[in-house]
Amino acid sequence: MKKLLIFAISFIMLLTAIPVVEADAAYNSLLETLKPRADIILLQSLEDDTIIFEKNINERTPPASLTKIVTAILTLENCENVETMVVVPEYVIDMLKNTNSSNAGLKAGEIISVNDLLHCMLIPSANEAAATLADYIGGGSIEKFVEMMNTFVKRIGCNDTHFVNPHGLDEEDQYTTASDMAKIAKYAMTFSKSELFDEITSLKSYTLPESNMNESRTLRNTNFLMNSGYAEYYCKYVTNGKTGSTSRAGKCVVAKASRNGYSYLAVIMKAPHDDIDFDGYDENGAFTDGKMLFEWTFEHIRYEAVMSAAEAVVEVPVNYSEKTDHLVLLPIEDLYAFVPSGVGEDSVLVEVVEGSMPESVDAPIEKGEVIGQAAVYYAGQEIARTDLVAAESIDRNVFLFIWAKIKVVASNAVFKVFAVLIAILVAAYIALIIFRNRQRREYMKKKNRMKVVNLKDFKD
Repeated sequence: MKKLLIFAISFIMLLTAIPVVEADAAYNSLLETLKPRADIILLQSLEDDTIIFEKNINERTPPASLTKIVTAILTLENCENVETMVVVPEYVIDMLKNTNSSNAGLKAGEIISVNDLLHCMLIPSANEAAATLADYIGGGSIEKFVEMMNTFVKRIGCNDTHFVNPHGLDEEDQYTTASDMAKIAKYAMTFSKSELFDEITSLKSYTLPESNMNESRTLRNTNFLMNSGYAEYYCKYVTNGKTGSTSRAGKCVVAKASRNGYSYLAVIMKAPHDDIDFDGYDENGAFTDGKMLFEWTFEHIRYEAVMSAAEAVVEVPVNYSEKTDHLVLLPIEDLYAFVPSGVGEDSVLVEVVEGSMPESVDAPIEKGEVIGQAAVYYAGQEIARTDLVAAESIDRNVFLFIWAKIKVVASNAVFKVFAVLIAILVAAYIALIIFRNRQRREYMKKKNRMKVVNLKDFKD
């Protein structure tokens, strides 16, 4: 019987350990009002990477001369001294003949510094400068440099970008996305030699010094967002950027703009080039969209508190506690988000993220323990998300815990069958004991009725 009871207790503990299996970006809606013309748009905060507007940002598209941002990064990372003099290869000039592409008038055999080549490439978007830099950094092989480009973009997490050339002329299998281009642009703003990149791309013009084959001349920036002479494009908040344009890529621009402590990155691609105001001149859609989106955002969007770490968001039931039957959840910290001017905590909707919250939590619980997540919505779209944490510590009541586990075990079908078997065995054991006790009593009665004989009586 003792062995049977030990087995039963062990089985209950085993069932307790086995789980019981039960039966079965942020303001896109406003784009309809603003009506940008580009097919691909990304406007992103450089403070916290919040995407303000997005449109087809994962669509693969030719990068045009935005390609040159990668060429510049790799040149700066792999050239110790930008004053190193380089000879423009003849084959570079020949390969670009009859392409009708942008250039800086460089000639085969011209001796020019890496620094000046970077200015030629990033300001007037000169293709022969890009190819010359690729040849130099690639050790005489543009193909090797292109391999470096593709290795680089994979390294920084661009999985939808592939290059065939270093300048951006349309070729099969040369593509990127706005999402990847934003990663590339942000890398260019933060890597070890980003200061020179920023300096060059912020220039409206540059005087290229005299060389062995060319006189001194002035290079003009193709980014008209920075040129006050183009009133329909000029945005005074734009600090730097890079343009691109081919028949397949459309009009493209990557630009950074800053105002009153706010900085944004715009990537606009596949924009049209047409006469939108019927003045007889075609307008660059990348510039008109960039100007409109930057100015609207600076005017209407602010970084505001939308959730306080001191205010409860939701309560969740607590198990195994005699102190309380619920737990208050708070945001892990004060939450800020980009919202329209004047919008604060009272103008947004806070909801628990579906699937992030358990139906109940088991004590013990530590204060600050992450339990779930909450999202903040404005105009029907999610604008921020944060973890929800326990507002207090809650101890476990051991007796409540054990009793709950017993109830779980007792509700298990296997346990019920086993309990019936144990009951039958116990009943049988008790019946056996009763039967043996009866036999013993009968035996003792018979023994008491037996006559005692003295052996001395037989001697006589």
